[in-house]
Amino acid sequence: MRVVLTLLLLVVTLGAAGYAHWQLSRQVPSPRRWIGHGLLVLVAVAFGWVVSGVYMGAEEGGGLAAFLTAVGVAHMPPAIVLFLKQKQNE
Repeated sequence: MRVVLTLLLLVVTLGAAGYAHWQLSRQVPSPRRWIGHGLLVLVAVAFGWVVSGVYMGAEEGGGLAAFLTAVGVAHMPPAIVLFLKQKQNE
């Protein structure tokens, strides 16, 4: 059951990461867009690295799952902001 919940959380957070980058490419003009993508990836990877350092010895694959989940979690606030910005423009 724990593995299923971990995979569900992983899919949801990585879906948010994909959504954030997709909306970023649709809503932000070209020169600023690439800065946004780069900064978002840099912050997400740094957050994932820090979180996975805590869980690296937890279980087999626990560090990787923690890293990917943390990368997705770091994308959640921009995804929410871009979602609200899209709804405001409609």
